[in-house]
Amino acid sequence: MTRRKERQGVTDLNDAVVVVTGGATGIGLALVREAVRRGARVMIVDVDDASETVATLRREGATVESTIANVADVADVRRAAAETIERFGGVDVVCNNAGTAAFGMLQDVQPEDASRVLRVNVEGAYHVIHVFAPALLESAAVGRPAYLLNTGSEHSLGVPPFVEPISIYTVSKYAVLGLTMTAHRDLGPAGIGVSMLAPGWTLTENVRGLIEANPESAAAIMPYAQEPAEVATRAFDGLLAGTRVIATNPHSRAFAMEHARNLMIDIQQLPVVDAPEDHLHDGSGDVSACPVAGGR
Repeated sequence: MTRRKERQGVTDLNDAVVVVTGGATGIGLALVREAVRRGARVMIVDVDDASETVATLRREGATVESTIANVADVADVRRAAAETIERFGGVDVVCNNAGTAAFGMLQDVQPEDASRVLRVNVEGAYHVIHVFAPALLESAAVGRPAYLLNTGSEHSLGVPPFVEPISIYTVSKYAVLGLTMTAHRDLGPAGIGVSMLAPGWTLTENVRGLIEANPESAAAIMPYAQEPAEVATRAFDGLLAGTRVIATNPHSRAFAMEHARNLMIDIQQLPVVDAPEDHLHDGSGDVSACPVAGGR
């Protein structure tokens, strides 16, 4: 807890080793650029070859490497982690950003497409946390910066009313929120800061292509869109400040607040049988206080 407080207000990552999955393009590339701007050395992990991106960044003075890996394959993630540690000597920050999507309502999206989204966005995100956790714990133990940033979405905060259904993607991003909360509980006591980035529409390469090809899409997206660089700046500002959920887009507020209010209305139907301060699951990490786990 003390280490976490000491980090409040940090704005750079001078000489830190930052891993960004899905870092060759889009929000991932914006995170890479922002990490470099703050003084970090970066490993890009992407399912596609990022060598051209690396060459460009090196010409700009960055210390950056890349490796090809599919986060849905835990063996690939283990190899990427080993390569990072061999090249840089450790890992201080993991941006768990790789993701994919499938359009359609639950009853319409094909099972193989849904499986692909869940494999990458949920199982892949878990693989990254599981594999890189020992390196983050080691950094925290010696007093280096140690952070995990999971890329969720405004879809983690509710069901956005201003986009066409991408329901299995929404499901996957709800799961990323759960991964973030449990990672905060599991890794936080060791001094690892854990946050979730929750952007809305972001003007990545793919989104810009959609806008350019379809005027209707442009009219629907542009009022809500942000530049990737703005999202990345807010991501690292929030991560280093200890913000648990880093929502970047003001247009997310209304439906996210409505979702939270509806959830609280339903939960408040339960009778009050214990005070919050008396609840054993208080985040202290004291498993012995749990009547179930403590007796095992």
